[in-house]
Amino acid sequence: MNLYIKPIKQYFWCLVSSIIKHNIVALAAVIAFFGLSAMIPLALLLIYGASIFIPDTSVQNFLSDILQSYVPTLPDAKLYIAENISRLVALGSKHVGIVGVIGLLWTTVGGFVSFQQILDMIWEIPHRRSFVKQYLVGFGMLGILMSLTVMTSLATTVSLALVQRIFTKGNLTFWLALFHDISLMSFPLLLFLTCYFCYHFLPSDTIRPSNLLVGALVSTLGIYLSREVFVWYSLHLGQYEMIYGSLTFIMLFTFWVYIVCIIVLFGAEVAVTLSAVREQNTNLH
Repeated sequence: MNLYIKPIKQYFWCLVSSIIKHNIVALAAVIAFFGLSAMIPLALLLIYGASIFIPDTSVQNFLSDILQSYVPTLPDAKLYIAENISRLVALGSKHVGIVGVIGLLWTTVGGFVSFQQILDMIWEIPHRRSFVKQYLVGFGMLGILMSLTVMTSLATTVSLALVQRIFTKGNLTFWLALFHDISLMSFPLLLFLTCYFCYHFLPSDTIRPSNLLVGALVSTLGIYLSREVFVWYSLHLGQYEMIYGSLTFIMLFTFWVYIVCIIVLFGAEVAVTLSAVREQNTNLH
């Protein structure tokens, strides 16, 4: 029994020490700031890129569904999401020119560069990428995210008529229910893959993929579990709406983004600590 307890104690001690050392709570505030500033440009880029392959209405429905899947049930959340997504879809698909795309790219990639630098701190990498390479990796990560979004939206926007055409025989209700379940799973899968690719490509050095998979899984589960806790928290705030009025959703959403950033960095710490402990045990043996 002690053979299992000792490595577990060692791992959690190293994890807590690493979290305190890097102060991920403070680092998460930096990511949250850049994440919020890059959120609308990123959404516009995703809309602009996805609308090339998918009709505007499908893009709007997909983004609304994915945001409602990730964002807790906050006051006026559905109203804010629906109004802003429809406005962004109308703007992104018709009024974004070449100069606008370049500006959106620069703002969004800047957020990825900031995230790279913070992950390098957690990875404790002494020699980081050059300025040019950091932005090239940021552009590459943006391309990966856009590709994942397009593929996931395509998977979740198959029309009922197409499903009926494919499954003309057999139990149609079963296939529709199966497709609905697969569509629901696409959202956490997108989140999991996003975390994994960020951990894999953004740092200047990489670790074993198995460790990164554990970190991405911890982040994904943490975000979904904390989402339910945050809903409970928002329902017990008392006179919060009387204090902030129409800004209630914005204030709570900003706090939620900050919590998500902490969880993502915690997942990174889990992966790095797991790699470090395994390396130490390998060297001892």
